[in-house]
Amino acid sequence: MKFVAVTRILDEADIVEAFTRHTALFAGHHIFMDNGSNDGTLDILRSLQNEGLPITVFQNKSVHYNEREFNTFLYKEAVDSHQADWVVFLDADEFLDDRHLGMSFHQYFDALAQSDRMVHCVKAPMVNYQYTRQDNKNEIIVPRRMIRRHAPSDTCKVIVSAKIRHDDVLIDNGSHYVFCRGSEVREQITEPNLWLAHFSERSPFQLIVKFVRGWAKVLAAGEVAVKAGASSHYRGPFHILKDNPDALLKSEWFMTHKNEHPDLVEDQMRYHGGDLKYTPRIDDDMIAVRSLMGYLTDLAEQHGRLIDASAAVKQLVEQWGSRHDKIM
Repeated sequence: MKFVAVTRILDEADIVEAFTRHTALFAGHHIFMDNGSNDGTLDILRSLQNEGLPITVFQNKSVHYNEREFNTFLYKEAVDSHQADWVVFLDADEFLDDRHLGMSFHQYFDALAQSDRMVHCVKAPMVNYQYTRQDNKNEIIVPRRMIRRHAPSDTCKVIVSAKIRHDDVLIDNGSHYVFCRGSEVREQITEPNLWLAHFSERSPFQLIVKFVRGWAKVLAAGEVAVKAGASSHYRGPFHILKDNPDALLKSEWFMTHKNEHPDLVEDQMRYHGGDLKYTPRIDDDMIAVRSLMGYLTDLAEQHGRLIDASAAVKQLVEQWGSRHDKIM
């Protein structure tokens, strides 16, 4: 039985090597879709590929929100080009954790195949780990540094069978749901003991990049994406940084101990990736600047290409540029 992991990635240089090495224990191949990384992520992936890890990397420097399209492409690529039996959807900050299954990840799916149940989608709950002031700052491997977590959440990611490969299959935003011919796949189960250890918040500067770039991508996708509520959790922090940045950047709470909740459980996940070879010691603030400058460059260049490619767009932009309103 062949498992192929698929990952959309953008500026994850601090975690991508550990993530890729760990995931290689579970998946026979790993396909990445890079969305325009500027922080060294691609250099690390190239080094891992040269080392011999089974990696394929695509790139699309989309500056707006179109996650569903890329998720579905990655699923079809895994099945069609790599003969996947199951496609595992993971972000680069999500680590498979099978400690609580009572068997290994592969044994679980073998048992599922031998059972009488028809299952085309397995959902794994996300377990959110948080950075705290108690973390060992000298530990470069994120799952060994961040060892405090919340209880498993109700949010799940999907592992999808190749048996529903069809032109009308759709992997929804966030890889939380699977649709086939317009309806959510019925033959699915949630496996509460197969966790995704989720390390989404690793520093305040990394969060700032997520806020700014996340909501900017929605705005760049137009009013339809805004009204649909895409990435709406970034909207509030984005406007705080735009209108009152002191509220976050000079906040002792946000910059030091935002995540230190009393319900956190100390529970280090079992990391299988071994030592790192290509991950540098990272200054979070400098990486944040590189990431945002890279996104700004991509956004400006795509805007320029639109003007160059379409006389109608150029005329419309010139109209916008010449307009003036009395505002006070």
